[in-house]
Amino acid sequence: MIRRAAADTVEMAAYLTDVVAQRRRNPGTSIIDRLIAAHEGEDRLSHDELVGNLILFLFAGHETTTGLLGNAFRRLLADRDSWEAICRDPKLIPGAIEEVLRLDTSVIAWRRRTTQKVDIGGVPVPRGAKLLLLLGSANRDPSVFPDPDRLDIRRPNAREHLSFGAGPHLCLGAPLARLQGKVVLEEVSARLPDLRLVPGVTLEFAPNVSFRGPLSLPVEWGAASAKSAR
Repeated sequence: MIRRAAADTVEMAAYLTDVVAQRRRNPGTSIIDRLIAAHEGEDRLSHDELVGNLILFLFAGHETTTGLLGNAFRRLLADRDSWEAICRDPKLIPGAIEEVLRLDTSVIAWRRRTTQKVDIGGVPVPRGAKLLLLLGSANRDPSVFPDPDRLDIRRPNAREHLSFGAGPHLCLGAPLARLQGKVVLEEVSARLPDLRLVPGVTLEFAPNVSFRGPLSLPVEWGAASAKSAR
């Protein structure tokens, strides 16, 4: 699986290299053109950074939102009080989304490299160190979120989670992800208030260290006719 993924990534990089070459010949106003301008400007992006960002946009545009929706329905349907609350009052949905992002972020860990020496919690970290940031752990810090393992769709500071990063690394798609989650939950809770998880199902998750979300989520409604939502 890893070899196939690596080969597919190389093929995608080659495809995007051709796309970049075509856009240089015929420039437009898309995000690709803007990145090309950054590549050729004063704060230069290397070719690998340019192509890497394009690949990231493709993955970040669907993988994390899919995880958000899967995690949202999994958590809310498992807690009937919370599900019934958003069915009665859709105004609770934005807060519910933030709480799901905190409790079950789509990206539980990410990689960074230090650009200078830094002290983290009393531990000296040298320049150039490779770090694995455990966002899922930070989002359950009991000093920030009381009773952190409990779903609370009314949690007043749920939005303080780090699921979208922070500072210059803040996710560009955060507003879109929040909007997509809000629209989906509003529509489904309004149309299928009796939606429920199929009992006794063992959920499966993708075998990687960064992305977290159910591969499928069997649900049922009405006359207990099972359906599968991804």
